[in-house]
Amino acid sequence: MNFKRISQRGSAKIVAAILFIAAFATDHASAIPPMPASAAPKTDQAIPQVPPTLASPQITLTTFLESMAKGDTTGLAAAATCFDSKSLPTDTTVRNRVMRDFANAIRWLGWDITTAKELPAGSFKGDQVQLFPASSKFSPQIQAKSSQLLAESRGDEWKVELVRSDDATYRFPMAAITASTLDGITDAITRMRRAAGDQPGTVRDLAEWMNLNAPEWMLGRVVFLTVWQWIGLAAIVFIGLIADLLVRLFMGRVLRSVLKRYYKPTDAHLIRRSARGVGVVVATLTWLTLLTFLELPLAGFSIIQPAAKFAFVLAILIAGWRLIDLFADLIGQHASRSETRIDDVIVPMARKTAKALLVIFGLLNLAPILGLDLGPLLAAIGIGSFGLAFAFKNSLENVFGSVTVILDRPFLVGDWVVIDGIEGTVEDVGLRSTKVRTFYNSLVSIPNSNLITKSVDNYGRRKYRRWSTKVGILYGTPPARIDAFCEGIRELVRQHPYTRKDYYQVWLNGFAESSLEVLVYVFWEAPDWQTELRERHRLMLDIMRIADELGIDFAFPTRTLHVRRADPNTEPNDAELDAADPADARRAGRVTTREVVAGDAWLAEKPPPYNFLSADETKRLDDMTNKERAATLETRLAERNSAEIAAEAAKEAETDSDKVDFTEQRKSGGE
Repeated sequence: MNFKRISQRGSAKIVAAILFIAAFATDHASAIPPMPASAAPKTDQAIPQVPPTLASPQITLTTFLESMAKGDTTGLAAAATCFDSKSLPTDTTVRNRVMRDFANAIRWLGWDITTAKELPAGSFKGDQVQLFPASSKFSPQIQAKSSQLLAESRGDEWKVELVRSDDATYRFPMAAITASTLDGITDAITRMRRAAGDQPGTVRDLAEWMNLNAPEWMLGRVVFLTVWQWIGLAAIVFIGLIADLLVRLFMGRVLRSVLKRYYKPTDAHLIRRSARGVGVVVATLTWLTLLTFLELPLAGFSIIQPAAKFAFVLAILIAGWRLIDLFADLIGQHASRSETRIDDVIVPMARKTAKALLVIFGLLNLAPILGLDLGPLLAAIGIGSFGLAFAFKNSLENVFGSVTVILDRPFLVGDWVVIDGIEGTVEDVGLRSTKVRTFYNSLVSIPNSNLITKSVDNYGRRKYRRWSTKVGILYGTPPARIDAFCEGIRELVRQHPYTRKDYYQVWLNGFAESSLEVLVYVFWEAPDWQTELRERHRLMLDIMRIADELGIDFAFPTRTLHVRRADPNTEPNDAELDAADPADARRAGRVTTREVVAGDAWLAEKPPPYNFLSADETKRLDDMTNKERAATLETRLAERNSAEIAAEAAKEAETDSDKVDFTEQRKSGGE
């Protein structure tokens, strides 16, 4: 019974597994890619998938010859498709030269649009067709040319075939355009043309004319170049050096004249370096342009041409780098003379951005010359953009921080700031960090990302510099002398050349343990710290002189000990108050207060808010002999000053939004 149940369960599991596999295969059958065309049998149904320009040997040869006859960029690109994808050089100039020499060779052999019809066409299914050496099935003219080239090439194994590729197209293989073999074939054809006195109707270039008409001694080879090519190479180098010298002199003179007209004199060394960089660009461009006229052998041309192009791009990088420094220096001089300081931040950042773009331009142009394919790299960057974004998160935050400095302007170059506990003067703002010169002369680099998340305390934006102190005077100083001392300090503030005249506080402000504290709260209009220290020194000395004249003694921390012998027979002076109940005691305090303040003016009318008088106004009041009239005039002046201050603050807020309005600070106070 148990074995039967086990067998039934096993059978059920096997059936379920078979059904699952069948369902899986049915659902995913459409996901299986079809077999490539090259793996399928060669039937007539595969022919329509082949590009029509490469469908047969005849069509491929016709496409190549017609495309080369056009000679433009589109034609050369179409001709390049007739070769195996890995056979042609990566450099465009070298690739076009290889295809041109190959086209000249097969044309000399007799292959053209007409003779191409001798090749198989239509639904040809062969794997290859050989054009050189020519077989007996081709025309006698092609066979004769082929025999001559075989004899003259002296054993060079050159074979021209059209081979069927995996995608059913016919292309020329790599062996047909090998540089050394193609150079040998080109030289053999040139020798035969020269021996036969072949003179084309129109000479295509200097090299063809020299090869057909130059004396024999100029056609002799030294190393791998002919004599006339060595002479031409020396001439090209000389012309490039002359062009470099002329451009350097011209650019130096132009730059100096322009700078003297529009700017202050600039560093002569920087001008010479910039002119020299432009001269090197012109020299390398001259070499790069004239090298094509020499028709150097492909084995050497494939090395010299990319090297010249590499030197040209490198020269552009060097010249661009120097010109960026020159123009940034000029703009920086103009910015230093302007009143705004935002350009002091933008100019260094623009310089670094321009240099970064220049480096990117150089890398994009140097990579193909060095044979580096940037396609896979860019694809990998696109796929891994999220990973790169995470990896470069801090760098991106720093860049956004630099943008914040430009847009939000929390500080400018030269401002005194405190950023994340670092205090100093802003010296430079870059793409990654901001450099702050501390007051002990060290240079601290603060990542720009901190500018987004951390607070920035900009002392450089202060319109005034605050000074708050407490002057302690002795207990027992008469109230009248305290009033006179406080007003004397106020008058000193009014007359001082560097103090703010519309906001200062000098009042008896506290009862300390050993002194009466007078608050002195002053703002300086000093342009820098050392001036503030000097003026504070002067003000403090003047306060000491005023105290000496008014008989005010400064208090020191003291402790007074009173020793008294108790006399039980002595009665207290106010025994009734000591024995009074709480209600009587409070009544006695109120009565005493009324007696003290009796006759004070503020009992009859509430005093208005305090307003600030100028030094001239206080002198005018003090010169008046009628005290009542002077008091009335002081009230009127205070009211007038209050209205003028409010109007001036409103006007200042409308005309310049960057300046801080201190109206609210005057009302709210703060130590």
